[in-house]
Amino acid sequence: MKLIHIADLHLDSPMEANLGAEQAKERKNEILSTFGRLVKTADDIGVRAILIAGDLFDSTHITKKTERYVLDLIRSYPNLSFFYLAGNHDLGNALLSTEEKPSNLYTFGKEWTSYELDGVTVTGSESPDLEALSLNPERVNILLLHGQESKSRGAKKEDIIRFPLLKNKHIDYVALGHLHEYRTAAIDKRCTACYSGCLEGRGFDECGPKGYVLLEIDGKRLQHTFFPIARRTLHTVLCDISGITSHLELENKLLSSVATLASDDLVKVILRGESDPGLQKDLRHLTQILGERFYFAKLRDESRMQIDPKDYAHDVSLRGEFVRRVLASSLSAEEKERVIACGFAALTGEELGL
Repeated sequence: MKLIHIADLHLDSPMEANLGAEQAKERKNEILSTFGRLVKTADDIGVRAILIAGDLFDSTHITKKTERYVLDLIRSYPNLSFFYLAGNHDLGNALLSTEEKPSNLYTFGKEWTSYELDGVTVTGSESPDLEALSLNPERVNILLLHGQESKSRGAKKEDIIRFPLLKNKHIDYVALGHLHEYRTAAIDKRCTACYSGCLEGRGFDECGPKGYVLLEIDGKRLQHTFFPIARRTLHTVLCDISGITSHLELENKLLSSVATLASDDLVKVILRGESDPGLQKDLRHLTQILGERFYFAKLRDESRMQIDPKDYAHDVSLRGEFVRRVLASSLSAEEKERVIACGFAALTGEELGL
């Protein structure tokens, strides 16, 4: 038997942190379409059920269009069962209690709820009491939970899952949601806990491949495999510009750093390293070049100017006098660097790269 584990779709997310209004609207629709492709893929490869481990939606207020699409999608695949555990973004969502709920959509409450599926038991709770969990050791047991491991930094009390309490509970697989990247952890000899991650990255804190986990169960043997499915991938690229002395050389280095990425993707490039004092960086021009290459691109300059006071100690030129005065001022290191960059641009008659 095959099952699919997904989580954290965040349908109807605003998507406006980086994108303009039109692209944000397009990305919202793409995430919805990816969910549709996922369901069709499940049907095509003979999947029995889809496990949704929370945060199907981004908030309790969803548009009628999205609600209708999800309900119609689930209803149009009657041979697929959908097990939907609400996440922290879903709680109170009208879809969970709608009278139109499809017969193949199964939900969970605050108490432990179990469903039997062809020799597999699927169990979940919105407010899990792991110490009270009791499962039949003779069954293949799959647990749906939404939250993060207790040792995770920044975890809220209500979102914490204490992984040690999952040990020796006769669990075969824990389908987790809440973290937006694929991640696994061995709980005991029998049990694996897995975050499927989200189907589509929404911001540059969600870079890399996004997709679903396919579970294949043969008797009491369970295997899981991650498959990417995202329409677009987000990337953060570090570009070291140390030693570069001209804008054309910088442009070529920038394009080389993103050469292997797909044009449909979203890219953020961060300039690092120590740049030559004479290098004038036209960030607007570089951002435009990236924007022509990708669906969306942004550029951040975190490089530092390489200035050795010894190089200007005995320089009798205007530039040398300027550098010495700036370095002797009470400005911060960042302010000195910016003033010197602007001064060099002015001395050479170039536009200031502000």
